[in-house]
Amino acid sequence: MGKEPTDTFEGEIQALTTFVNRVLRLSQSYSIIFYDYLRGHCIDEYRIQQYLNNPKNIQILQHYVRILKRFTNKKIKEAIPDGIIDENNVLFLPNYEEKIRNVIKEEINSVIIHITGILDRNKILSVNTKHFNYNGKPQKMLSFETELINSNLIERTKYFLEIFQGKAPNEKINWVGSASGFRFFINELFDTKLFNHLTKKWIIAENSFTINGNTIPENIRTYKDRDVNVNIVKTIKSAISYLID
Repeated sequence: MGKEPTDTFEGEIQALTTFVNRVLRLSQSYSIIFYDYLRGHCIDEYRIQQYLNNPKNIQILQHYVRILKRFTNKKIKEAIPDGIIDENNVLFLPNYEEKIRNVIKEEINSVIIHITGILDRNKILSVNTKHFNYNGKPQKMLSFETELINSNLIERTKYFLEIFQGKAPNEKINWVGSASGFRFFINELFDTKLFNHLTKKWIIAENSFTINGNTIPENIRTYKDRDVNVNIVKTIKSAISYLID
């Protein structure tokens, strides 16, 4: 759980919630979602997944995102037009309406990005065959990791072994080579027969890796092995050999 907001922040949240609920005319259920989000993302991962176990809740969030996307700059300006705030009040700076509109737009965009990310991740995690299931000796996996790190193909992560054992689904390994090299790496890795569910290997790969900090391209299966540097091919084969020797 996140920290409780201060009294001042609580007041800001209430003001924004009033805006969402009244000016933008969102239903009460949607304004509550907005309110929870502004309290500092204080819904933990377990509660999110429990919430999304109900398909109706997924539909609610999808509909909520569609509604928020309708609030264009024009619509927000219509809701808070110039002159609605008395600028003679010394508490308000010039062009205060525009500042408020920008804050509202930023908050709405933040909620859209946050909820879209939750929905996208849930779509991946809902697949039954979603993680690696390595049951070999940890020392082999350590040698495998060390070779990949020393070859500058991955960044060091605290949970490398746990990720390959399916015990750290919230963590990912960042591949810092090319996408073509990563495709070759995954194909070679699953060719070892050390892992089950070969037909789901790209789902497993997407749940376990990023490429240079980004999600794995949807069309990665179309990449060509001939685009992979010969030395990278040798390095990948050498690293994987630690798992099977």
